[in-house]
Parts: sequence; C-alpha cells; structure tokens
Amino acid sequence: MITACFSLIQQLVGLKSLPPLSMVYTSETVQGQVYFPVVNWTLMIGTIIMVAVFKDLAKLTNAYGFAVSTVMFVTTSLVAIQAYYTKHLPLVVAVGFFLIFGFFDGLFWGASLRKVPHGAWVPLMIGSVLMLVMFFWTWGKGLEDEFDGMNRKNLRHFIVVDSSDDSREKKLRKRITTQSSSKAATLTYVAGDTIKSAGEDEEVAEGEEESIEESIKVDRALYLVPEDTNQPRRKLARLPTCAVFHKLTSGRGVPHTFYGFLKQWPSLPRVVIFLSVKTMNVNRIPAEERYVVSKVRTLQGFYGVTYALGFRDDFNMNVEEIIERICTLESRVGANDEAAAKDNIAEIRAAAQQTTHIVPHYHVVSQGIGGLGWLNAPFGWCRAFLIEALYRRIATMFPETENWLGSADEIIRVGINAEI
Repeated sequence: MITACFSLIQQLVGLKSLPPLSMVYTSETVQGQVYFPVVNWTLMIGTIIMVAVFKDLAKLTNAYGFAVSTVMFVTTSLVAIQAYYTKHLPLVVAVGFFLIFGFFDGLFWGASLRKVPHGAWVPLMIGSVLMLVMFFWTWGKGLEDEFDGMNRKNLRHFIVVDSSDDSREKKLRKRITTQSSSKAATLTYVAGDTIKSAGEDEEVAEGEEESIEESIKVDRALYLVPEDTNQPRRKLARLPTCAVFHKLTSGRGVPHTFYGFLKQWPSLPRVVIFLSVKTMNVNRIPAEERYVVSKVRTLQGFYGVTYALGFRDDFNMNVEEIIERICTLESRVGANDEAAAKDNIAEIRAAAQQTTHIVPHYHVVSQGIGGLGWLNAPFGWCRAFLIEALYRRIATMFPETENWLGSADEIIRVGINAEI
C-alpha cells in the first residue's frame, strides 16, 4: 500500500493535481519506483492516529472493508474506461468487462455502504477531502497556466528598432498573423541519439525564413513597445551580461517574465537565453546530449534552449556548456564572415562571465464574476477566497523552481500580477 501510494502521488504531481513535492527516485531503471518523505511521514502519523481513535475493533474492520471494496469498484471502472479510450478496444469489450466484474465488486461495495455509520465514514471522509484538494489544485493550476499561455508574446511585437518608424513591426505582425497556429510541443529521446524537439521554443525559430542580413545587429538601438499605445517607446540599453529566463510551461512565445523584466528594468542583456526543462522517460541522459539550442534570426543575442534530463539526473544546468553550444552555432551561422563571427563569439563569452537566472513569481488575483445578478457578490467572494487566500499561499509554500536553481545570489524573481 505504501509503494502504491507513492506511485499515485507521483502521477498526481505530474498531472499538476497536487502541489510539487520533494521526490526521490530509488531505482536506476524503473521510473515509477519513487519515495516521498512527506507522504511517508503522513502515512505513519495517520496510521497511529487511526489505531488510537478506533477503540472498537469492529469499527476499524468496517472502515478497512469499505476502503478495500471502494478501491476494487473504482479500479474496475477505470480499467473499463482505459480499455476503450487508451487501448482502443471495442466498446462492447469495455462495457462487458465493467458489467461482469463491476457487478461483483458492486455487490461488495453496496454491502459495505451499510457500515458507513459504524466506522466506514472515516475512509469516505478522507477520500472526499483528498478529492476536493485535487480538484481545487487542478483548477487553480489550470487557471495559472492558462494565464501564462495567453500572455506569451512574440519578440517582434514589443521590441522594435526605431522609436518612431513602426513599418517593419506592422509588416512582421501581418506576416505572423497569417501564419497557421503552432502544434503542441513534443520532445523525444532515443538512447545514443540526439534530442529532437518539435513545437517547443518556436519563438526563437520564427525568423528562419529571413536572411542573416535582415537580423538586427547588437549595436542597433532597440525600443520597448508599451502596452498602452499612447505611451512613448522606451529605449533598451544593452548590458554586457547573460540572463537565463526560465519557462515554467511549454508553448509558443517568450516567457511572460521577459516582458515584465523589461518593463521594470528597461535593458537587454547581451545574451538572452529562454530555458525550458524537460524530464524524459529514461534514467540518465549523457551530458553532451542534454541541450537543444536554437537562435533568433531577427534579434542577435537571443537563444532558446531545451534542457533535457533523465528521471535520475539532478538539475545541474551548466551555463558554460550552453555557451559552448551557442558559440558553435554562431560559428556555423557566420561562416561567410569569419572575422565578424569571431568578434561576436568573443562578446558572447565575455557576457557569459556574469550570468543571472530570472524566474517568475506570480501574484495571483481573482477575476471578477459577472452575469449572475445578485449571486455575483457571494460567488466572487468565494472565488477570491479560494484563489487569493488558499491557492496563492500554498503555491508560495511549494514553488515549482525550488529544486531547479543553485546559488540564491544569481536569481532574480520577477513579480507578475496574474489575474486569473
């Protein structure tokens, strides 16, 4: 039961139905063999409390019998659903399986329902509380991820060359609007092969069809386009540093933290890296095969990196290795002008001597509710309580980036008001 509980918690954390918990892999070959310290301690304390509270052995037996019969009935129902939707077996097979095995399991479960007033209410209450917690976290996390996805931006929508001439920006906007929507990101890995990415980090690949000569050089003045068109554009100073912007969710567009960073500090590092982290279904990935690097063609100094990890690998992002990959990429791109390529690589190496990690910190705020008449106020209060008083506090206690980064003095957390 203990190992099964660990496996279920692992799947729930992966599905974002529970907050991220500290997890330890105990096998070099099997991804499902894990250990959750906090879950193990909770099971121990809960077991001691249950034994102490149930002074009547008959009530404890009723509680255990109800839990077992419920697990059997739920398992039969899920296997029937999985047979049709995952295994793609004929519907008659799934229905037949459920009717036959569900009939016997249902008999046991129906009989155990009579024991609810006599001790069986305890596992029913625990299961109901856990289900509510999972529904609540799935709902809140889904709203936050939706906000993150909807606020992704294209670099060329808010960074332009000239503070007054927006003809190039309008041209790019028109061309991008006519493009078809991107597919979902996928990442595959075969041992001994290179990592292959499709759909991920498309914000750094949209300029592939443009020639190198059209790219905006580093020494050109760049301006930030404000959200309010009535406000003047702000000039962006270029700093001789390297910044790694961590992406918490996959998808098209640069992280929302990048635009928030530019609004608070109107400056651009010489080297900007958008980092996505992917955990693969193999135990370990060789260090030389962990990074996929792509380059922005229209803005020099911008790169997208996918960092792939095996489930037994520790998060140990090597900035020097990424810089080496970037320099190799730049040397291939600038093969026609070796002198310029060497100068560019020298600037990149110098900027990488000082690297800063930038991660988002969402301050979630509940949206208002409309269209319900007099029910707007009570429903709005309940929604605000769930999001601002509960979800926000729990998300702060269990940050997604807790196990990602190293030294705290290399991290900048950009605060973003997320109205969800």
